[in-house]
Amino acid sequence: MKQSQYWSRFGRKRLARRRLLQTTAVGAAGLAVAAACGGGGGDEAPSDGVAPSAGEPKAGGTFRFPMVGLSSGNPPTLDANTQLTYLAQYPAAYHYSRLLKFVPDTTTNLDFTQVEGDASDGLPEIVDDVTFIFTLRGNLDFHDISPVDGRPVTAQDIVTSFERFAAESSNRGNWLRAVEGMEATDDKTLVITLRRAFAPAFAVLFANSDGGPWIVPQEVVDQELLETQPIGSGPFIFESWEPDVVIRWRKNPNWYDAPKPYIDAVEASLVNDPEVIIQNMVAGNLEATGWSSALFERVGDVPNATVLTGPERVFGAAYFNFAVPPFNDKRVRQALSMAWDRPGVQQALDKAGAAGPLTHITQFGPFYLDPFGSDFGPNAKYYERNVEEAKRLLTEAGYPNGIDLVGRSSSVYGSVFGDRTEAFGSSAEEAGFRISFDFGEYGGYISTTFFGEIPENELGIAPLMGSPHDPHNIFFTIFHPTSARHNWGPRGTDPAELPDNSPAGDQTLLDLWDAQAAELDFEARVEIVKEIQRNMAESMYLIPWTGYSGVMIHQPWVKNFQWARDYAPAVENLPHLWIDREA
Repeated sequence: MKQSQYWSRFGRKRLARRRLLQTTAVGAAGLAVAAACGGGGGDEAPSDGVAPSAGEPKAGGTFRFPMVGLSSGNPPTLDANTQLTYLAQYPAAYHYSRLLKFVPDTTTNLDFTQVEGDASDGLPEIVDDVTFIFTLRGNLDFHDISPVDGRPVTAQDIVTSFERFAAESSNRGNWLRAVEGMEATDDKTLVITLRRAFAPAFAVLFANSDGGPWIVPQEVVDQELLETQPIGSGPFIFESWEPDVVIRWRKNPNWYDAPKPYIDAVEASLVNDPEVIIQNMVAGNLEATGWSSALFERVGDVPNATVLTGPERVFGAAYFNFAVPPFNDKRVRQALSMAWDRPGVQQALDKAGAAGPLTHITQFGPFYLDPFGSDFGPNAKYYERNVEEAKRLLTEAGYPNGIDLVGRSSSVYGSVFGDRTEAFGSSAEEAGFRISFDFGEYGGYISTTFFGEIPENELGIAPLMGSPHDPHNIFFTIFHPTSARHNWGPRGTDPAELPDNSPAGDQTLLDLWDAQAAELDFEARVEIVKEIQRNMAESMYLIPWTGYSGVMIHQPWVKNFQWARDYAPAVENLPHLWIDREA
């Protein structure tokens, strides 16, 4: 039976790669961060993903933390399969399962090469490059709540859930493009067939937590309980949601990996005020802060706390509608990128020094190409600050006196985002871009600017993907003309109807995106992705923002704390930790 060289690597060992950052967990009084590329500065964390010994697990207790750190807030709905926002995806992972999940790590690198079974009993059988046979766990049951009453999860449940996802979700683009069909051959066997070889299938399709698909019993859909009583087969059972306050779950005693979770309950705070978070950490009312960037200077305020820090995980940028001026002219986009003082912003905002300049794929270890490195090539100039060249490009494009613009975003993203946006505006103004920012209500921003409704002389600036698991997530979901949620304008699927200077009209880039997705030789795929970064630096279809470090603080009584930085800490992290205030 054929075993793909690419996918087989997921289940055997960690890929040898250049680490962008290696971190260790240390006390709040002495945060240690190793140098980039694995260089000195602290002991290297275990490379096999196994946490240091934390003693014997202790059952009980409630884990309390801000659900999404300083970006916490109300989900627009609990029906995650119909939503794209991170505020809906984070809660889903508590009560729902997916086929695979990511292996937690003791480092904070962006490494999603290691997956394991969630609903699936281990990794699938790979029949050939397009056929995967999943065997469900024998003890995989829905929560013991009416109307499902703890019945076993079947393969047909997954087919039905995924078909609903494919019909309704704003995040379904990758799935529709990649998946040919699904079949439940018996109660515990699911066969998924792809349209063509798809290298990131494990991370992007089967373990994806950035929008689903989630496994939802049909009875819950039929009885319209998705908003009031979401029921799944995940490690926690939904209890209540108090808007603007907290979402609560209790332990699922019948989870497939019992006796995990060790904790009895989770209280995910929806408060995002950093002062409130720190005060409650100091008082012992929270177990952890969530992953944030604005708390670095406050780590010493929490006695005996453990601190983790690492590079940017959120891909974001300034983005535009290419169908209207001024950003229908590539020279304007290049000028705006060259006006951005990336080193200056980085030095001012990256307090831990753990991040680096972002390209169009963020910082995925083996794929990332440093735009200031020797391998990037001549297009590195578009990442370098050059105010005079930016002014020249603007004049050449017909704007000798500069341009007045409105930048739209939302205040939900927190204070460091505001600082970064202000720094971006200040940099851009020196080259002639006069930007006034409108930080509107989140729902209004998401439904308009974020979906590409950007008129003339406007741009968006914000996070565009909170937890990409593979470069393909960014290439396809954000940029590709057939994506259901691409954030750039103009919309459309027919390249003939769109400007030549848009991704839809850029056949070279479209071919490169397709080539990297189909390449099953890992090293060859890495080289294609690097070439894509060089190519996109010249076109600047959107302008990647400046990376900074995030920080996570947790209490000393939280044991066996691991972290896989995606949208599913509920299943990948929380079940393995325990609380021991007497230790």
